[in-house]
Amino acid sequence: MKPRLLALWWCLWVSGALFLTACIDLAAALPPTPSPFPTLARLPTVTPVTPQPTRSPVTIVLVPPSTVTPTTSRLAGRVSVEANLRNGPGTSFRIITVVPANTEVLLEGQRANWYIVRLPDGQTGWMSATVLEVAPDIAARVPVAAP
Repeated sequence: MKPRLLALWWCLWVSGALFLTACIDLAAALPPTPSPFPTLARLPTVTPVTPQPTRSPVTIVLVPPSTVTPTTSRLAGRVSVEANLRNGPGTSFRIITVVPANTEVLLEGQRANWYIVRLPDGQTGWMSATVLEVAPDIAARVPVAAP
């Protein structure tokens, strides 16, 4: 190759390399291309809190088995909210009827926060202590029911 042609080829090669280097910087100098989708600011992440049910305390009284003994004084309570009368001391027992709020009931026995009650119409069944208003002195005198 002739030295002149070699020099020309070398100049073209160096010019091309410089041009490509300039193109790299040119891409950085161009404004960003718009996105077809809007870009939203990132919101802070929040760890979700799963609500936990609140449970009312349950008092379990362990006593030797006994029968319900009738009392001579009148042990009464009042239904605080519309509530179920059940055929056993727990929510798994069948509902006999629904008792309206403010109904006065006679307390015939108790076991583990449940009372055996007698309604004004004579029906008997179990009601949770959480739906009854019972004075503390009366609650202390209600006999424990046999299982």
